Amino acid sequence: MWRRRFVALALLLILLTGCARPWAIEVSWKDGSLGAITDDRWRAWAEAYPGEVVDDHALPLERALWEMGATSIEALVVGKTSFSHTWAEVADDAWLRDDGRIVLNGDVQEAEALIVASPPEATLATAHVTDVAPTICRALGIGAPAAATGVALNAPDAERAVFIFLDGLGYRRYDAGRERSLTPYLDTLGQPHLALSVYPSVTRVASAAFLTGAPPAVNGVRGRDLRDTASETLFDVLAANGLTGVAVEGDALAFNMRNAEIILSGDRDGNGHSDDNTFANAMDVIAGGMPDFLWVHFHGIDDTGHTYGPDAVEVDMKMSEVDGYVRDLMEALPEGTFVVIAADHGMHAVNEDGRQGNHGTLQPVDILVPLWVTVR
Repeated sequence: MWRRRFVALALLLILLTGCARPWAIEVSWKDGSLGAITDDRWRAWAEAYPGEVVDDHALPLERALWEMGATSIEALVVGKTSFSHTWAEVADDAWLRDDGRIVLNGDVQEAEALIVASPPEATLATAHVTDVAPTICRALGIGAPAAATGVALNAPDAERAVFIFLDGLGYRRYDAGRERSLTPYLDTLGQPHLALSVYPSVTRVASAAFLTGAPPAVNGVRGRDLRDTASETLFDVLAANGLTGVAVEGDALAFNMRNAEIILSGDRDGNGHSDDNTFANAMDVIAGGMPDFLWVHFHGIDDTGHTYGPDAVEVDMKMSEVDGYVRDLMEALPEGTFVVIAADHGMHAVNEDGRQGNHGTLQPVDILVPLWVTVR
């Protein structure tokens, strides 16, 4: 009899220790609830994003907050402890464990509730990176990509359209540079839209959003490791309507673009940058006869920020250089050309091996970007 009781007790202990307790963390904005992060949701996200799980037990806290509806974060208050953190202090080392505890810069904390503070500019946002494809399609008189959820911004009818891609130029960085006249040509275009990018705020994910007009959850490009989307893209729509599309890129494709004529510029003169070659190739395309749509991607602001840090004088110089390229391109375009100019993300300072700047977070400097809509 005692053996049966011992075995039953042992089995009960095994079952009890093997079953994680249910948990929930209430998440709210300053002015409303986003809902609860639960153990069931944690497991679903871990299954959806296995590459983001660390040591089988932790997901980036940003992933959970993004999935709950947070689009940009200025600060975080941990409810049980009332500890307040600026998101810049913890964004690169913030984790949600499978037991419901959070880890901020190595400090494990119980969290019954989280209060997310959005940046002051967030309420002023008037655009999203998913608006680019629908806006260009409206100008050209064709339907937006099938999965697009973005909104077509005001756009007059046009025979041709151009998208100028300013990689790495965050809204806050542009705004600070404008006060010092670093981008005199862009400044003549008027106040840009304050636009939201996507999470993670990296070029591949944002490129998919630009091209499809859809967010990562719809187009399937949810991380840095993906270069393709099965969703219909802007170039697909152009081809289906018998229109031509040319993409002038730097030294490599950040994202695969089917149905586009692709021109890789490289660093032909060996000066360490590709923007001057990208500019020259774009000018050659314009001089040779404009396609219906031209995509021009300048990588230099991002590259320079990674190397020297987002606030370095070298970034100032690169912003002014690219501003000059944009001016000359605009002057070379046929009159009446519709133009969208936008960035994919900004950048925050880091101290990593070989890098002084990085991006990918929900920090305002990463996720808020400028977006101009204009006509030549």
